[in-house]
Order: sequence, then C-alpha cells, then structure tokens
Amino acid sequence: MITLLIVFIVTILLGVPVAFCLGLAGIAFILVTEQVPFNILPTLVFGGIDSFPLMAIPFFIMAGDLMSRCGVLPRLVDLADSLVGHWKGGLAYVNIMASMFFAGVTGVAVADTAAIGSMLIPSMIKHGFSRTFSAVVTAASSIMGPIIPPSVAMLIYAYVYGGGISVAKLFLLGVVPGCIIGFGMMGLVYVMSFKRAFPVSSAGFSFRMVVRRAVAAISGLMIPIIILGGILGGFFTPTEAGAVAVAYALFIGVCVNRQLGLKDIAQCFLASFRTSAVVFMLLATAKVISWILITNQVPQTVAQFFLGFTSSPQIFLALCMVFLLVLGFVMEAVATMIMLIPIFGPVAQTYGIEPHHFGLLVVMTVQIALITPPVALGLFIVCPIAKCTIEEATREIWPFLLLVFGVVMLVAFWPGITSWVPRLFGY
Repeated sequence: MITLLIVFIVTILLGVPVAFCLGLAGIAFILVTEQVPFNILPTLVFGGIDSFPLMAIPFFIMAGDLMSRCGVLPRLVDLADSLVGHWKGGLAYVNIMASMFFAGVTGVAVADTAAIGSMLIPSMIKHGFSRTFSAVVTAASSIMGPIIPPSVAMLIYAYVYGGGISVAKLFLLGVVPGCIIGFGMMGLVYVMSFKRAFPVSSAGFSFRMVVRRAVAAISGLMIPIIILGGILGGFFTPTEAGAVAVAYALFIGVCVNRQLGLKDIAQCFLASFRTSAVVFMLLATAKVISWILITNQVPQTVAQFFLGFTSSPQIFLALCMVFLLVLGFVMEAVATMIMLIPIFGPVAQTYGIEPHHFGLLVVMTVQIALITPPVALGLFIVCPIAKCTIEEATREIWPFLLLVFGVVMLVAFWPGITSWVPRLFGY
C-alpha cells in the first residue's frame, strides 16, 4: 500500500490529472506486489464504467447545457429579479436566487458558476458592486448546484457506494440544506448591506410582474418537476429521467423558444461528452484503486482505527467532514468522492450511520472545494470574468465558506432537519 500511496502523491505533486494519478498508482501496486495478474486491469477499468445507472450522468449534464443555451437562464434571472431585486443590494440577492433556480436545472456546480457568472457579474459591476464581491457571491452560491436536486454528484455517490442507495431519496434529502444555504447567503448579504454601500434598485415590487415572469420561466422551472416527479412517481428510472430531460430541453429550445440550431446542439453534445469523459475516466481508474483497497481490507483497518479512537458516530462524522474539507484544498470534488467513498462508506456503516444521510454530508462537504484555494474551480471561473485576482477573492470568501460548513455540521448533528422531506414521499 505504501507504493500505491507514494506514486499517487508524487504524480499529484507533479500536476498529473487525478484520473491518471489513480491509474498509475494502481498499475504500480500491481507490478510491485505481483499479487494479482496484470491482465486483470482491463476488466477492472471497464467494470468501473459498465453500468446502466451511470448513463444518467451525461444525460443530466447535457440537459443542463441545453437549457442554458436555449434562453431559459435569462428568464430565471428575470423571475429572481422580480422577487428580490428591489431590496438593497438587489442584484446580489438575484444572483443567489438565480443559482437556486438554476441548480434545479443543471445539477453541476461548475455549469452554474460559468452560466450565471457570465450573465450577472458584468451587470453587478456596472451597478456599483465591487469586482471581488461580484465574483465571490457567484462562486459561493454555485455550491447549491449539486445539493438542490437533480444532482450529478449524488448520482456518482449512489454508484460508488454500491447497492442499497435510492437516488430519489438522496435528491429529496438535498432540498432543505440547499435552501438553507441559499437563504443563509441572502442573510449574509443583508448583514453586509449595512456596512457597504450596496446599490438600491429604483424599481419597486410588483406582484403582476412576478406572475408574468413566473409564467415566462415555467419551461425552466418544469425541469426539476419532471425529473423528481417521474422518479418519485415510478414512471422512469434516474437514467430514463435524464433522457426525458434532454428530450424536453431539445423540445423547448427547438420548438418553443427556437433558440437552438444544429450548431448549438452539436456544441452542447461535444461539451457534455468532454465533461462526462472526465467523470468516467475517474470512475474507471478509481475502480482499480477501490478493488485494491477492498482486497487488502483497508476499509476494515480504517474502521478499526476509528472505533479504537472513538465510539461516537457524531465525532466520526465531524472528523470525516473536516478531513474532506481539508482534502478539498488540493483535490476536486468528484475525485475526492470517488477515492474516499469506498473507504469511509463501510466505516460509516460500522457506526450505524444511515447511508443516504452520510451521502448527503459527503456531497455537501466536497462542494466546498469549489471555493477553497488553491484548487477552487469556482473562483478560477469567476475571477477572469470579474477581472479580479484569486488572492482578492480568497480574502472575501471566508464568510460564505464558514456558512456552508456550518450548514454541513447542522445537517450532520440534526438529521431530522432533512429527513422529513423523504418521509413525506414514503422513503
């Protein structure tokens, strides 16, 4: 195991993509130990991606990309503006609420960051917000993307964890914490508005405008209803729900809004394939590592270590979440999940922690990596748009980071705050 660890750490430090780091570490272990034949490697790699439920990932990514290209996002932003745009610092509230709406469409944080950032950051700067704050509030609010259903991260957790995981229950568990994070960030903006000269919109609140813009945005708001309603109603599986979402997005873009041409569809497919390829490469090489760990009883060893350290599930959860948070400083969220779920999942079971609750906590915690340098993919996306530096954004991100981690701890120690939603639907 030392060989595996050394190869992985060295390749990470050399800047090798994580998927290749995992693959090289697995190959090195097999060659050095000679415990298993080398020809088992193709079987393990293919086995890591040979799964029908995994097809939901490219479908959800594609549906979100199509909806962002067919004019749905501006309508969602307009709806958010009619609801909260009249408050002091209105565009900051609009940014957060638009992220909440769009999270129900894409399920991918990076997609939310890029789409909303390119649309709202220039407008915020034009209306008097600082470049740094505009970037920070956009990156921080995109964390809700994989938490509010549908969620690609939850699909990955369900597959990597193994059997016994209901994707529908995971989706439902994310509703409450996602909303708490969104409204909590609005509360932060409200507090900041007393200390900063946030601009005030001259337009007042109009119920008629809210209704008009809600009707205009109904095509985007229907996506989570179709996906969740179809899955909960037993009409289709998560994979089929993704395919239905793609078909619906194509119908809206081509027949209703008429903003999608063949070139746009081709570009969307290509972008979705590239994003999906990264995820599938990680899953394939991680299968090799997880097989090595399981055959060498690493999860059992880790469980014995934790049980020898503490018998409290709450302390284990706190240590696990802190570890995931620290690892997020140097690793991307998906890679962290794929690497550590095979280890921490069985340990959580040993402590009697409900696997769906544990999955929600893992998904929430690893998303913080979006705003924790040096990785901080969210900040790397928004800072060039806002024309500010990563260092400037890092100094201002801490209140939002602490808020998200506080919500994670709240959910960890008070499971009932999220579990009542699945219970309403019989889970």
